Amino acid sequence: MATEEENLEATQEAAFQIIATVGSAKSQYIEAIQKAKEGDIAGAKALIESGDKDFGEGHTAHLSLLQQSAIDNSSVTFSLILVHAEDQLMQAESFRIIARDFIDVYEKIGAKG
Repeated sequence: MATEEENLEATQEAAFQIIATVGSAKSQYIEAIQKAKEGDIAGAKALIESGDKDFGEGHTAHLSLLQQSAIDNSSVTFSLILVHAEDQLMQAESFRIIARDFIDVYEKIGAKG
């Protein structure tokens, strides 16, 4: 059985992985909006696809924490860094939705122009 310190370390490692991967995804989603705004729809869609891969890695790390917590709630130690990681995950998801909508709008505008 892991000690509380080991649980905290494992939770923090997972949190940092979430922050890094979803942070990268969010940046790619924002860049995708800029590409679409410039008329580069293919480039925008490629960034969304790449961002989705990074987002998926972060989501998988988060899901793993949720599963661990369901099995043994004491194995996932609460920390401010974990709260931050979850906040970043939610922000990235929001940007993903917004970026896809912006790309669709810019694509339609470009088709009419």
